[in-house]
Amino acid sequence: MTSSAQHRVPAPDGWTLDVLDLEPRDAPRGIIVAGHAMMVDRRTYRPGRNDGRPGLARTLVDAGFRVLLPDLRGHGRSGPLPRDGGDWSYEQLVDDTAVYVALARELAPRLPVVLLGHSLFAHTSLAWLGQHADAPVAAHVGLAMDVWLRDCEPSRARWLLKRSVMATAEKIARAHGHFPATRLRLGNMDESAGYWADIARNVRAGTWAARDGTDYRAGLARVACPCLHVVSVRDRLYASPASALCLTSVVPRRTVWQLGRDPGLDQLRPDHMGLLTGDSEPLWRGVAAWLHETLPAVL
Repeated sequence: MTSSAQHRVPAPDGWTLDVLDLEPRDAPRGIIVAGHAMMVDRRTYRPGRNDGRPGLARTLVDAGFRVLLPDLRGHGRSGPLPRDGGDWSYEQLVDDTAVYVALARELAPRLPVVLLGHSLFAHTSLAWLGQHADAPVAAHVGLAMDVWLRDCEPSRARWLLKRSVMATAEKIARAHGHFPATRLRLGNMDESAGYWADIARNVRAGTWAARDGTDYRAGLARVACPCLHVVSVRDRLYASPASALCLTSVVPRRTVWQLGRDPGLDQLRPDHMGLLTGDSEPLWRGVAAWLHETLPAVL
């Protein structure tokens, strides 16, 4: 049997972040902070066993890892949600990574720390690592991770589609005071006006930067830990392989898995959400095995 607990952790600006803590039965191999995509919450990791469906969280726990599952700021139990007045920026999500790393170190000071993200948390945590090269993080895993940048998108048609999608979404967010993902049936969590303005600004400007000008893309070359970047050939818009892999090409210690293309992975072809919520157990077990091989020994 595994055990679970919840932590209510304050960020420096006073926002309270809720983190679910799953511990394996035996001594853990490492402690993983696993963060979710935008427009959803941590339930995409399927931390419970009640529905009978496998999930990445339990796969990692069964493989011997302690897993911390935050509801990112403004999502799930880390409200207030946009409909309740919650508003936050992209850079606040980046900065919250420090809170999760500090919690992991406090709970398990001897275990190597892993940052694992699906989509949103994959790139916010990587952005943070690029600004904190000396952080006590032993590995980073990015599932279906990309940031929409014009010079990383080789397809002009797909770039025009991305620009059109973002321009339409920005208008919707302005009209509603937030991005109403639940009303549009794009997810179970809405996104704040401030966050949406930030990502729209970056798409228009062709940058990946904070409001104060901090260049997250430039920081990627300073990421010191091993990084696993997983993309899928069926993820044709949100994290299309050519664009996504261009983004992380400067990461010094990068390993790439292309689902649907690489030998041994060519039969696995999930879409963007399917990497986490679909029939992707071979991928999840592979991630656990990669971590076992990559992480330093527990002292």
